Formats: sequence, C-alpha cells, structure tokens
Amino acid sequence: MRTRPSAPLRGDGVVRRWDAEAGWGVVALDRDGLLVWTHYSAVVAEPGAYRSLEPGQRVRCWFEIPGQDGYAARALRVEARD
Repeated sequence: MRTRPSAPLRGDGVVRRWDAEAGWGVVALDRDGLLVWTHYSAVVAEPGAYRSLEPGQRVRCWFEIPGQDGYAARALRVEARD
C-alpha cells in the first residue's frame, strides 16, 4: 500500500543561529522550543534578493519531521514576521 506524504507542519519562532557563508541556520519554535534546521533555499525573499535571516528575527516556518543534520525538523519554507 502506498502512503501519502503528510502535510507540512507550521509554527512561529525566532532565528537562533544563522551562518550566512554556509547558508543555513536554526529556528527555535515558540510553542515547544523545537529546533528546525533551515537552509537558505527555504527562505522567502523578493525576486533577486539575497535569502538570509538574522539571529533574533521573528519568522513563521513550515517544516517536516524528520529533520536534518541532527535536528528534529527541517524547514520547507520560512517567512519573516513583522
């Protein structure tokens, strides 16, 4: 039997770490402190803009479990929050 992939999960949080040279970082979710591995390719930005985040920045992210590189979750999409 074939299983369908589950829908992405969503949560708000704060960028805990961001390495601009490597192009990845970590978001800590508000609701349970879950750490979400985030790649620059998941960051939503204006066309042609540099995709980056800043530590302390508020974001909303859509993610999946299992994660990557030792983190429990992996971001699929990350948007800056005002």
